[in-house]
Amino acid sequence: MVGLLIAAVRDLDPPAGGAEMSLATLLKGVCEPGPLPEADILYLPSRDSPHIDPAILQQAWRAKIFQSDARGGATLLTSDSKLERMTVKLQIEDWWSGLAWRLRGKSGQPSPKFQRRHLKKSNKKFAKMLKAKIAEAKEQTEKSGLPVLGITQLHWSAGAAEVFKELHIPYVVFVRDELQFIQPDIYRDSLEGAAAICCAGEGLGQQVAETFNVKAIRNVRLPVDFAEQFGAIEEIETSRASGLANRAKNDDLNTPRIAIVGVTPEKGYEFYQHLLPHLSSLWPEARVDVYGGGAYAEELGKFDNATWHGHTPVSEVFSRCDVHLLTVVSTGSWGRVINEAGLFGVPSVSISIGSQPEAVGDGGMVVDKAADLDVWVNALRTTYTQRDELGELARKHARIVDHRRSIAAFRSVIKEFSEGL
Repeated sequence: MVGLLIAAVRDLDPPAGGAEMSLATLLKGVCEPGPLPEADILYLPSRDSPHIDPAILQQAWRAKIFQSDARGGATLLTSDSKLERMTVKLQIEDWWSGLAWRLRGKSGQPSPKFQRRHLKKSNKKFAKMLKAKIAEAKEQTEKSGLPVLGITQLHWSAGAAEVFKELHIPYVVFVRDELQFIQPDIYRDSLEGAAAICCAGEGLGQQVAETFNVKAIRNVRLPVDFAEQFGAIEEIETSRASGLANRAKNDDLNTPRIAIVGVTPEKGYEFYQHLLPHLSSLWPEARVDVYGGGAYAEELGKFDNATWHGHTPVSEVFSRCDVHLLTVVSTGSWGRVINEAGLFGVPSVSISIGSQPEAVGDGGMVVDKAADLDVWVNALRTTYTQRDELGELARKHARIVDHRRSIAAFRSVIKEFSEGL
């Protein structure tokens, strides 16, 4: 064993979202021996790993997770792993967070004022509950002569960072979404005190560096286990072929179908309110299929050229669409759904904010953040016209977030910032 990773987060398992799933996958990965990125191993999505020389494998880490007990016990995501799950009795939501959502603005974002009160209170409580537990774990590990490194992200990262600093534990923070940018006064000290900030993509890292005076930025892309999510590549190809065959059977194959997966205030809710009617005017043949739960997604179904489908397995979504559309308002955290679409041969259209251009790569089109609606419609039409060529490029580009590559990158980061401890 190399040393101990102490991950202190609000949620890890059961996962509340993609960020939680991603961190769980990374931590599970480095608890097993594995290579560094320099080994340059070709991992292909939904295919078995190639043979790796045991001589180049790095030793496994040990990982202890401190999180809230509010979401229940472990799920299959971590229950069969080597992660040691410790919980604290701290509720995730409170009166202030409820008030923040009830008084949210027209954009759909919670009231910053009341969200701030909720976050300050929660982080203070989290820090108080963590200190003795983490101090004990650190002391036991250092007696064995092994290093200790802290890991945190998202809502309770300020409280976790406070404890890491008090106990002189170097730590790494993952920035996953717009939270730190919305509430910089709460998270500035935690980000600027970190040994490194990990971001999925250089673009998001640049956004962080422009806002906060951080010590180091490291690129750890989202870890997507395509095989676990969708099965072997043969199953994916069969699913795609079946979806297109059903469309042909229903005389729908020549109808341009654009998929939007997940709608939130940050992920384009207000923008789509303007784009969909404009799209209908300029390209009436196109249909927009909106997937995902919640009022924001459902609201888009009111437009004549759109249909809201609710929660739908991603494999079904990308088995029967032509183009995938994803935009963000301000924070360019990597859209993993772009590469999920790519695995099925579906190109994406996204925006030039943060890491979105890196997620798209050559497998689609990127629209300038200042572009008008005509440019967006033209991008969608062009991508549709070139969907076969761009879809094949998107399929190849999907390997960029293969979980085995991302775990190797994370292994390199923790090796770098634990050396000399």
